[in-house]
Amino acid sequence: MKGQISMLRRFRLWFLLILILPAVGWFSLNSAKEDDSGWKNWNPSGKSANFKIKHRPKTKILTGAKTSLLIVATSDLHGTLTSTRLLPRKRSRGLLHLAQQLKKLREDFPELILLDAGDTIQGDPSSFYFSHVAPETSRPLPVIELMNQLKYDALTLGNHDFEPPTKILKQNIAQSEFTWLAANVRLRNAKLPLFPPYKIIERNGVRVGILGLTTPGIPLWIDPEQRQGLNFDEMLTTAKIWVKVLREKEKVDYLIGLFHSGDNTLYDRDVASTRELPHPNAAGMIADYLPDFDLIISGHAHRISPRRRTEKLKGHQTPLVSPGTAAKGMSTILVNFNEKSGNWEIERTVYDYLKAESVPDPKLLLRLEPRLEKVEKYLAEPTTVFFKRFPNKTELQDCGIGLSYLAAKQLESGTLSLLPWWWRWEKLSESDLGQPLRREHFFRWLPYDNRLVLAKLYGRQIEIMLESFRRKQLGWYARSSTILAPGGFVAKIADSSKRPRFNLTNLAGQTLEPEKMYRVWLTNFHWNGGGGLAAKALLHSSQLLRKESLHLRELIFQYLKKTSVTLPEKCELFLGIRTGSARKISEAGQ
Repeated sequence: MKGQISMLRRFRLWFLLILILPAVGWFSLNSAKEDDSGWKNWNPSGKSANFKIKHRPKTKILTGAKTSLLIVATSDLHGTLTSTRLLPRKRSRGLLHLAQQLKKLREDFPELILLDAGDTIQGDPSSFYFSHVAPETSRPLPVIELMNQLKYDALTLGNHDFEPPTKILKQNIAQSEFTWLAANVRLRNAKLPLFPPYKIIERNGVRVGILGLTTPGIPLWIDPEQRQGLNFDEMLTTAKIWVKVLREKEKVDYLIGLFHSGDNTLYDRDVASTRELPHPNAAGMIADYLPDFDLIISGHAHRISPRRRTEKLKGHQTPLVSPGTAAKGMSTILVNFNEKSGNWEIERTVYDYLKAESVPDPKLLLRLEPRLEKVEKYLAEPTTVFFKRFPNKTELQDCGIGLSYLAAKQLESGTLSLLPWWWRWEKLSESDLGQPLRREHFFRWLPYDNRLVLAKLYGRQIEIMLESFRRKQLGWYARSSTILAPGGFVAKIADSSKRPRFNLTNLAGQTLEPEKMYRVWLTNFHWNGGGGLAAKALLHSSQLLRKESLHLRELIFQYLKKTSVTLPEKCELFLGIRTGSARKISEAGQ
């Protein structure tokens, strides 16, 4: 009888959650007053200002004329400057490693068009330092300073470009000598986009239109205060509107889609659908079903693809190019034109991908030297622990789980955590052996700028949030960004049936009750909806207790700087303590 009452209580609880929370609107997790928007009453300045649709006459082309056009593209730079400084790596990457090749290309093609598909100002330690630690109002971020030097023509905003403080993004737009595009981003209730939707460039007698679109999945990942008052419209519908303007009014000869969006429509489709958001990755869909584009440059997915031909429509093929990430290289598209019936006709297109050179441009490097030195000093700050030996991938991840929980627990005792299981492993320099862990290492291991969020969660919600962790245990596919690890409690699979359930217990062995609420640390990424787990668990804004200002990597770093440090047992496999004494904690605490 007692078991029946308990089951009835549980059923009533979840029935109410399912009934009430969607009605209130799960989207309220990320709701914000439009009046408080950091974007209200703002207009782009610099090269991004003064957008206006023009009615241009058709270009007059001489009979029998021939010409060519070189388009060069990068994407997902994430602020990367060089692979020889800050976070040295063996494989060449960074804008400084593309500069010499760009110079050579301009010698043969002085009128080349240089574009970027977004996620530009976030990710590199230099961008983080000058965005969050020591902002400089008189200069743009180093990556934007370099892009100015390299004479970029335009870029499209990416989702990560909204992560730094809004004032930093605005400042960099104003200080850019190129145009920032985003046709599908607008203020709520506004008809026209907040940013210029396109740019017109005339080179070698060819009128080129560049239409910028960003992923409408931004509300899935970015803190609401960073995007207050903004709407992110569906890409295909928006493209149809502006394509008509570009072809009929601007009379472009060659149309480029510059999209910060992947070409896999299925990726994150279900996650977006749960939030009633459009497809986050619609670049391929537009290439397949909108024949007006001559070329699409696609970012966001970090893929390298010199050319992808699409053939969904009979007789139609739209080239889709993906330039990869971190300036490991750049895509080049050489288009040859012939005059035909008074119009430019594409005769031949040659696609290529040029890898980054091993040596950075010395002159540009020297120009950035004073700023790099500031960042290197910041990254070199040590902790009180040192490498006894280097960890393997599994050891690093197990240690990272324990450190994340211990660092979070310092903020408030008696709390649990559901923090990322995944720490990025990479081979370290032999010179690090026997040396202290530095802030640099945490930028290597935790590349995302995640902060902590404290929320009240039902026991059943915790179980649902562990969904992808459970899948990993069972050997099923799961995205790394959604894999969460239990901190302060133990999760064991109860059985091996088709729908196994977790047994959740605290460190004392007591069961976590499905209908009871617990104070749990999450990343802001997962609280905002990243990975779709928050939607599955029916999280509601009323469950939010507070947000921390420190990023997760910095929180862990500050914890390991203490003179008296407690190390998780898994960390003691490869880490030692120079001051204080280590107290082992049980595996259950990880």
